[in-house]
Amino acid sequence: MNLFESASVYSGLHVPYTSFCHALISSTHTRTYIKIPHPQHKLHKVMAPKIFRLFKRKRKENDPDFRPKGVAPNAIGISDSTCEVNGDPFNGWKLPIPPPEQRVLKLTRQRSRQQASHFFQLPIEVRTLIYIELMGDRRIHIEHAWMLPSPFRPKLKRDGRRWDWWHGVCQRTGSFVDDRCWDRADERYANRFEGLKSPPAGTKLRGVEWLRCCQIGYEEALTILYGTNVFVLRSGLDAPFIMSRLLSPACSSLITSMDISFDFWYKLDETQATAWETVYPALFDLFEHCFCNVRRLCLTMHMPAWEKVRGTINDGTIEEILAPLERLAQSRDWTRLKLCVPSDWFPCLTGRAEKRSRWELMMADWYERMPVIEDL
Repeated sequence: MNLFESASVYSGLHVPYTSFCHALISSTHTRTYIKIPHPQHKLHKVMAPKIFRLFKRKRKENDPDFRPKGVAPNAIGISDSTCEVNGDPFNGWKLPIPPPEQRVLKLTRQRSRQQASHFFQLPIEVRTLIYIELMGDRRIHIEHAWMLPSPFRPKLKRDGRRWDWWHGVCQRTGSFVDDRCWDRADERYANRFEGLKSPPAGTKLRGVEWLRCCQIGYEEALTILYGTNVFVLRSGLDAPFIMSRLLSPACSSLITSMDISFDFWYKLDETQATAWETVYPALFDLFEHCFCNVRRLCLTMHMPAWEKVRGTINDGTIEEILAPLERLAQSRDWTRLKLCVPSDWFPCLTGRAEKRSRWELMMADWYERMPVIEDL
């Protein structure tokens, strides 16, 4: 079971389309004879399922030649124009999002006799410790992206890329230089070449099925899931925007700790440069409207090595970068607010960080696109 399919209000939107497609295909898997023009008027066998090519989404004239990458400022899922309410999860050009009224739904159903369970006769303090052991106090890498499904999920009715959730528990501790995280590529490699049938121990949260089978447990565990974990978004600039569109406000407002990394580029084409001027400040606005209770935040600006030879940072650029951060720093009382930058930026920013004590400065790890793991 997928973590966010259990805990998000968006859990059920993929099912109807998949079921319809499966029923349509299974009802037409028969051979059909079609008479076509031929000099000798012979019958030719034609497979009926070829008709499904007619239903394949055709590329529109205004579609770009390539989907923008998640690291780009014009990535799909950032602007409203790249989203579609109740959209097709198999359409990579539009992020399917729930309707506004669904995102604000609250639990209204009457509780059952779950209180009679022996588990709920335990003190709430003991139940909280159990929830933490199952799904709390961890660093969780999360993505919602256009991807191939995990090979460890049950056999799906339709293959191919789709919009889907993925999560993994971070394996890095900072105490050993070779620590690394188990990611989606590792899953596919281990399944295909090593015959692995399930995720390695410790790489997934345990007990998330609990969120679907018990309403009282759901209400109690939700605070632990969102309130005690560090959510790591390092897949691209689009990740925090997508997360804010899919999670209900009841869930996103419970998040207290985040670690976000994204690429910074010196040279952008005209379209991307215009998008960057809008998207970069909007990233910080998310913490006012969506992630309003985050008190521990680490922002990592990663720069690919080839970008370092294409330009240099100057005082004007620094001020443009720091202005939204300064506004965010003054918006609330932070437990910790860190900015991680490329190594060649570090000397330029050290003095400013010392004067502005509301945030800390740190050097980014180039290879992992992550800062050194500390107690965030």
